[in-house]
Amino acid sequence: MKVLFAVWELDPFFKFGGLGDVARSLPGALLASGVDIRIVMPFYKVLKLGTAKKKKAAEFTVRYGDKDELVEIYLTAHPVTHVPVYLLRNRKYLFIAKSEDTFAFLDKAIVEMVKKNVVGFVPDIVHCNDHHTGLIPVLIKEEKLKIGTILTIHNLSYQGEAEVEILDKIGLARSKSKVLEWEIKSRRLNFLMEGIIHADVVTTVSPTYAREIMTEEFGAGLEDVLRGKEGRVFGILNGIDLDYSTDMNNRILEIRRKDARVKSVEDKHKIEKDLEKEKRLHKLFLQKKLHLTVDPDIPLFSFIGRFDPGQKGIDILHKMLRRIDLEKYEFVVLGSGNHDWEERFQWLCTFFPKNVSCNFVFDDVLAHQMYAASDFMLLPSLFEPCGLVQMLAMFCGTLPIAHKTGGLKDSIKDDRNGFLFESYSSESLERTVKKAVDIWHHDKLRYRKMVEDAVASDFSWNKSAKEYIGLYQKLVAGEL
Repeated sequence: MKVLFAVWELDPFFKFGGLGDVARSLPGALLASGVDIRIVMPFYKVLKLGTAKKKKAAEFTVRYGDKDELVEIYLTAHPVTHVPVYLLRNRKYLFIAKSEDTFAFLDKAIVEMVKKNVVGFVPDIVHCNDHHTGLIPVLIKEEKLKIGTILTIHNLSYQGEAEVEILDKIGLARSKSKVLEWEIKSRRLNFLMEGIIHADVVTTVSPTYAREIMTEEFGAGLEDVLRGKEGRVFGILNGIDLDYSTDMNNRILEIRRKDARVKSVEDKHKIEKDLEKEKRLHKLFLQKKLHLTVDPDIPLFSFIGRFDPGQKGIDILHKMLRRIDLEKYEFVVLGSGNHDWEERFQWLCTFFPKNVSCNFVFDDVLAHQMYAASDFMLLPSLFEPCGLVQMLAMFCGTLPIAHKTGGLKDSIKDDRNGFLFESYSSESLERTVKKAVDIWHHDKLRYRKMVEDAVASDFSWNKSAKEYIGLYQKLVAGEL
């Protein structure tokens, strides 16, 4: 089976968000499972190839607007997964990701590359990701290519809009675009909606999120369109790839790798003790580094995420922090975004410097130190398509405390490997935090058992890859 995986970002070449991680790990797991998979993405001016070697594989022209544009194709391989990667180079549109033209041109170029078979690889399926590749399914249909299309929605909130004139540039008649029935009045084209309507199959990054986006509350205005695809919308939980992360080459990672190899009960118990000892050392290290009170008997909470009050729950987290007795806890915050909210959290650091540490940066090293050191990880998101923070935390023996939504609900088992709260409110979050701390202080056996269950949770990409392969096979067989 041949699959072309279309993305706008790929770690470590160019990474903007979580999609870059998925684009690195999922194709690698699919390749290891026997899928003939290639990745295609733009050859940006800022692309970081490092030691990866590239060679020019082909060139062709793409008609965009009223001009023929030259596209050069360079072939390289991912430095870790070894998945072949096609880099599409065009100085005018693909050097900088700056406008709707970049992605409209990218989509047209990908379809032309496949149609003209310029690299000797004609896929059975093109796997599109988010709005950046949302025009590929309709273009494949327009060209009457016998290729299946899957669109994965990583976050429905980001939909991508452009003037409807973009259809003229890619050579698509407006009368043939169903999306115009929805958007013509505003003269805007919705890339993600176009992808949803025309893709053969739509997937999201967790089963619960696949159900949630069918509702008005979480559908971001596309719930009716998604309900029209019912039966062809699937949720597959993302995984985590820990072998790749250089920042997690600490003692806890070494212990966890050893854990995967041992089988005897005695060795397991020894590893559990080693993990508990290392977490204690990491906690003392982080307290010293961030100038918090150095004390292993103070519960340490962390929050890692964007400062986005519309999704990440920083509003209810802030309300809770203002209300509780902060001198009984320690909170470490890592993330950046909304400056108003950064200022509000900074106020807490100013008055409680020994109990609250706010770090408004993107810092992978600090993030992994927090995973290793914390007793609890806070994920109060209003909605969460999948979430990787809770998985990384559990891998390190840190219990997540999360709102019961999306991928958080699918990956956390309440009172077993973490804690979930139902109502999106600071009061509900506070009750769950105090419940967790009470167990941590007064029921060590139960706490240790929860940590054991968290560490034993399987979030490998192999599991996700098998589900994607099942969808690929059904699509190729005409069963979807």
